[in-house]
Amino acid sequence: MHRATLLALALLAPLTTLAHDIPQRHLRRSTPSKRAIIDSSSLSDSYDYIVAGGGSAGLVVASILSEDSNATVLVLEAGASGDDVATRRDTPGDTYYDGLGGTSYDWNFKTIAQSNLADRNLAWSRGKIIGGSGATNGMYFTRPPQAEIDAWASLIGDEDYWNWDNFYNVMKTIETFTPPTSDAESIGDITYDTSVHGTSGPFHSSYPAVQLGFNGNWTTSCLAAGIESRKDPHGGENWGAFVSTSAINPTNWTRSYSRSAYIDPLPPRSNLDILPGATVVRINWDTSSSEIKAKSVVWQADTTDSEHTITVNKEVILSGGVVGSPHIMLLSGVGPSSVLKAAGIDVVLDLPGVGQNVQDHVGNGINWATQEATMPTIENSNSDFSKTAEWLSFISDAIAYVNLTTLMGDNMTTWISTVRNDYTASESYIPSTDSTIVAGYKSTFDVITQTYYPSAVPQVEILLSLNAANTVTIQAALQHPLSRGQITVNSTSAFDTPVIDPGYFSHWADRDILRAAFKLVRNIGAAQPIAEYLGTESSPGTSVSSDDDLNTWMNANVHTDYHPLGSMSMLPKSLGGVVDKYCLVYGTSNVRVVDASVFPLSMSSHSGAPSFAIGYQGGTLIRGINNGAISTTNSTSSSNSSSNSSSTSSSSTATTSTGGAASMRMPTVWGALAAFVFIAMVW
Repeated sequence: MHRATLLALALLAPLTTLAHDIPQRHLRRSTPSKRAIIDSSSLSDSYDYIVAGGGSAGLVVASILSEDSNATVLVLEAGASGDDVATRRDTPGDTYYDGLGGTSYDWNFKTIAQSNLADRNLAWSRGKIIGGSGATNGMYFTRPPQAEIDAWASLIGDEDYWNWDNFYNVMKTIETFTPPTSDAESIGDITYDTSVHGTSGPFHSSYPAVQLGFNGNWTTSCLAAGIESRKDPHGGENWGAFVSTSAINPTNWTRSYSRSAYIDPLPPRSNLDILPGATVVRINWDTSSSEIKAKSVVWQADTTDSEHTITVNKEVILSGGVVGSPHIMLLSGVGPSSVLKAAGIDVVLDLPGVGQNVQDHVGNGINWATQEATMPTIENSNSDFSKTAEWLSFISDAIAYVNLTTLMGDNMTTWISTVRNDYTASESYIPSTDSTIVAGYKSTFDVITQTYYPSAVPQVEILLSLNAANTVTIQAALQHPLSRGQITVNSTSAFDTPVIDPGYFSHWADRDILRAAFKLVRNIGAAQPIAEYLGTESSPGTSVSSDDDLNTWMNANVHTDYHPLGSMSMLPKSLGGVVDKYCLVYGTSNVRVVDASVFPLSMSSHSGAPSFAIGYQGGTLIRGINNGAISTTNSTSSSNSSSNSSSTSSSSTATTSTGGAASMRMPTVWGALAAFVFIAMVW
């Protein structure tokens, strides 16, 4: 009998010792701190720092800045606190059974009609809640590989600060990793390497308390289909098959996200205010100097509310995410002049890159019927065990990251050559004709086609989903699209939805890669041992077999994988960049962006952990600059040696950075600011 069936039978027993001894669902949560969350009556007239967006990165930034007791910090978050839906928010399983998507805690964005996807308007779910999308997402806790972070450092011309070694150190610093229980490790066939994880950070990464046997068959089946196993993907190389960590706090089996990590555990801080239900409508500028300066931020609760203005003494930090941050900039008169004029917005600063370079993971899944236990088998059983925190912590998290060699085999070299030779035509696929945007696209195109494609860097994610009754789904999602989209506006109101055009499949190569991925998915489904427990392919069905058939099916069915980025890219201005290596918006003196929108290249990773890390690294940088510990003049860009992990064991270890004199070097932050910035290390 399949291990999933054996486990399910055990779990469904009316009264097992395990179920009897485990706290029930309604008992497992401790009461979070609400000290920093205020209502508008408690607002001050001015703050040193105003953070626009209390999401995955924004709350981390605010927490770090408010460690300085002499600095006042305000977070303006359009969404609610989430306290009314704490159980649904914090319970990992409820993400799939009773999630917040489609509710008032979701922005419920829609794209414009996608011409390459049968003119469909696709849902673009983003969290509208304190904690942002990290409070509503699927909780996968993965990291990008070293090659992707170092490519970013090379693009921005700063290999001292934004390099793999520093990013890796940060991702370990913010993490507390807990190995799986012995039963979960055995049943799920989980492998890990403690040396590539952190031990004392505020974010928790772990595994569900229980596993279904399908996970235990995952890596063996992938290997039979030609995908090698990965012991632990977090040390710099992530290609291969594995069971991933999740953003789970195993002390109470709840979601770990920016609020639970960086806000709720804080002691009282009179200098930190977080205001939910506050939509930023624009920034007011002082334009008397060559660089415009933010002098105040205007917010409203809703369209019936009057405008409220808060003076900023030092800096504004945009952390509204890939949609919110460019939306605020555009409403404030900063962005492509053609977009601003068309929307009736006065042009304060013509900055062509705002809202451009949007990239997103796109994919779908192939379904098989099964008689074996999936998540609804237990969830719908109404057994005692189905109500425990342990069971409700279950997320499948079986993943494989696959490179182009595995996808295309002997055809890879010829195919890559065809893509590269088509670059001139590729320029017509991007939505902007601005010369800097075109130059930036060429630079990212070269990284993807010349560095990523021939290497081990994954081009697709393949993911096992057990969320549906009597169904097993194996999903595939493109990781490095050559297609580019944009975020624009057609209104002056912050309460009107921005125009979201991801440009899915605008470049033909993206469709080719994803089609190859679905063929590989079928090979996994046909491989032992998983094939033994799969029945008929129910969607799209075996009749959809030719390339043309698969293309038609993809056009009608693929959707976002919820990991957009790039709309406020950290790139040189000559390459269409919006922020420099200090996160400062070009042409401004005191507005920075710290969130996933600054990543200029899509990553082979879910976006949660990188967003937390950019919040920490960006917040540390801003604090260091404003306290004089980091200089923004005469910075150098010498290369650092980067850590590497083996292709199968991921056994690299991080070294602690030490003091250094060069400005914009992470060692400067680690040394000069260690005494008062290392908040993660004292929790």
